[in-house]
Amino acid sequence: MPNWHLIEVDQVLRELNTDPHQGLSEEEVRIRLGKYGYNELKREEERRPPFWSLKNILIITLLLAAVFSIIVSLILRVSIRVSEILKHQEIVFNI
Repeated sequence: MPNWHLIEVDQVLRELNTDPHQGLSEEEVRIRLGKYGYNELKREEERRPPFWSLKNILIITLLLAAVFSIIVSLILRVSIRVSEILKHQEIVFNI
């Protein structure tokens, strides 16, 4: 297939054997449909798994960083809470 965008319009029309004002004849349409088929994109037959996007290493890295951040945040919250409880107990027992 040539680079159609580089060719003059008149030359493209000649190569495709068509008229810009009348288009294709009924017979030519049937011939081209038989030869090339409908002008449609092919649909993918197989469905992708739900986590198909995890194939990308950047997405995996970002997800791991998010999970790590959440875990560290939870650990810090728990340790701060435990520290507050221990300080409160020290105050109670020192009285």
